[in-house]
Amino acid sequence: MQSQPVLVVDDAATYRKLLAGLLKKWGYEVFEAENGEQALAVLAERPINLLISDWEMPVMDGPTLCQEVRLQIQDRYVYVIVLTARESVEDLQVGFAAGADDFLRKPVNQVELQARLHAGERVLQLEAMLAARNRHLSEALRQIEQDLQAAASLQISILPPHALQHGPYYADWLFIPSAWVSGDIFNLFPLDHQAVGFYCVDVAGHGVTAAMMSVAVARQFLHGRTVDRFLFSGNTVTPPAQVVKILNERFCAQSQDVLSYFTIVYGVIDLQSGEGRLCQAGHPTPFIVSRAGVTRQVGDGGPPVGLLDDLSWEESDFQLAPGERLCIYSDGISECENPEHEMFGAQRLETLLASLNDVPVGGLLAQVQHELNLWRDTVPGGNAPAADDISLLVIERQSPYPLDGESINEN
Repeated sequence: MQSQPVLVVDDAATYRKLLAGLLKKWGYEVFEAENGEQALAVLAERPINLLISDWEMPVMDGPTLCQEVRLQIQDRYVYVIVLTARESVEDLQVGFAAGADDFLRKPVNQVELQARLHAGERVLQLEAMLAARNRHLSEALRQIEQDLQAAASLQISILPPHALQHGPYYADWLFIPSAWVSGDIFNLFPLDHQAVGFYCVDVAGHGVTAAMMSVAVARQFLHGRTVDRFLFSGNTVTPPAQVVKILNERFCAQSQDVLSYFTIVYGVIDLQSGEGRLCQAGHPTPFIVSRAGVTRQVGDGGPPVGLLDDLSWEESDFQLAPGERLCIYSDGISECENPEHEMFGAQRLETLLASLNDVPVGGLLAQVQHELNLWRDTVPGGNAPAADDISLLVIERQSPYPLDGESINEN
């Protein structure tokens, strides 16, 4: 077994040699220094964890040496025993404040010295075990962060592209997750050249569990128009309230053992007429901004999805005229708090988007993010994590439906 190295610091050569002899007899590897400066040089060169130092020394006394050891030796813990003839409580307080671990009165009792060294070795063993566990935890944390980064990249890949165009309908979005991954998800997609469908989902909770469920909801909508096609009733588009009811039945059946639910706005808009219908299930009420900057809300409320079986929802009809914008957002915006814990609020968002009615959608979203950053008192231009996931989908009807025979961009 390798011997434990010990550094003995004392300006009295005779006493230093006496201590060194005892320590070698007990099986320690001994190093010597006659003052504090030499001791620091030895500690910098050798991995020594036990230090025995006299209090009274020229140039640098024991307490000053303790302070310098704590400042300069950062790669390991050094257990420091100070030898002194001082006995007052005030002196001991000074020594402990300087960084000493233990004290021994001079002249040193051999049995007591050996006991204190054994105590120091036990402390160092515990320090080593703690350091090893911290390394393992750090490695595990790095792996978790890498996995979360990968999950975040995957989730971003599921979101629609920016500047999305389907026929006359143009959409863009703002997305700020509260953590690596988010429970918010949204999309705008074509429904067999009859209409466009859209949804905005906000899963209860945060983090990986919410993100996994949001992906599951997105997959339902993908399968609903490609595999089991529940977004269609024969050759017509399924009413939004019926789609929400189907989702509720499926997710209630899947989550019997875990209380998990989500809010959603799902709707459809006719490609030619701009007539639309949407179902609001627990989600904040969407609103339309006219070309003149006037807002009107669309939605009848309704319970979230996945809480209870046999629920039903209502639909709201709307008309989206050319130049008008349908705005759907998560409560991460309306409930966003400033340092005084005041919420941003739905009305403030409506007023902001109404004031930006002449600004292109991309610029509008950038301004919303800027205003939210100012509200949250974050660094200007920053994208700091919010207390809740933030999402905003804006759908603009840009022009009349193309004439027969013209293609629709479904990118």
